[in-house]
Amino acid sequence: MQTITESERGVIRLLLEDSRMDIEEIGERLAKGRNWVARTVRKFVRLGVIRAYITVFNPDHLYGDRSTILLMKSNPRELAVSRSILEMAELESLDGVSGTHGLLGLFRFTGLVPFEDFLNRVDAVVATSGSRTYNLIQVLTTYKAHGLIIKKNSLPSPAMAPTDWALVNALRFYKPTEENPFPPSQKEIGARMSSHLSQPAVSKAMRRLEERGIIAGYSVDVLMKHVGMPIKFFLQIKISPGIVVEAASKICGMTAVWDLHRTGDAYNLFATVRTKDIDDYNGFLKQLYRIGGVEDTQSQISLEEWSISLRT
Repeated sequence: MQTITESERGVIRLLLEDSRMDIEEIGERLAKGRNWVARTVRKFVRLGVIRAYITVFNPDHLYGDRSTILLMKSNPRELAVSRSILEMAELESLDGVSGTHGLLGLFRFTGLVPFEDFLNRVDAVVATSGSRTYNLIQVLTTYKAHGLIIKKNSLPSPAMAPTDWALVNALRFYKPTEENPFPPSQKEIGARMSSHLSQPAVSKAMRRLEERGIIAGYSVDVLMKHVGMPIKFFLQIKISPGIVVEAASKICGMTAVWDLHRTGDAYNLFATVRTKDIDDYNGFLKQLYRIGGVEDTQSQISLEEWSISLRT
């Protein structure tokens, strides 16, 4: 693979923050020209560094409390098990992990999917494994997703209209090509919807979802080693009762924390942490324990990460 320069890494970092950022603004922030930015993005798409443009949604608004983390005991030889999980439409991420459990998956689904139906399908997959052992952890709320802090809204979320759901599905993932390496325009988004919308209608609908906090931001699915964070840990954190929200706010501010959820488990926070190496992760843990209320932690390292955006 071709060498990626530090300036080029700057493009990836800015796209992770906002993948719909104008290329002129990217160039201004990096002191580079528009053409240089365009060539760099095309290079990333050609090399497979940028795998997809994604929209980060506020899961509390979009899914309510219908998010679940699956911890399943499996081994690398049981390829049929991981393939079966990858075929489940509600799957948002899947990793092969070290420790007691071999697989860790995050599932999100709407009220249209009965939870019992989901459990039956999980049971069917587990029945094909050698261990037949799994654990489900209910996600109560999400504080951070894909590196973006989820802003909390005290107002109740209005019901999603069919047009809103169609827009959500059109925005969720976009796989670029060498011929079309940039995020889709609002006109192209409207054309991808089941009931086509005009560019002005898409613009208005996107702005409405942003104002309601349903769209948390826009990002990219990339190979994280290219931004200096190749090591991925899943960290369960036990916080003292009464200060979970306060602790979560502080933990969200730590740049190594990529995702942060509150769960119904004894370890009431569940984080995805990305670092450059093991020593960096140890330093992160020391910093974490300086936050008041952290009683205990459990870590699992990701050994293999499947890209869900490329599956869809």
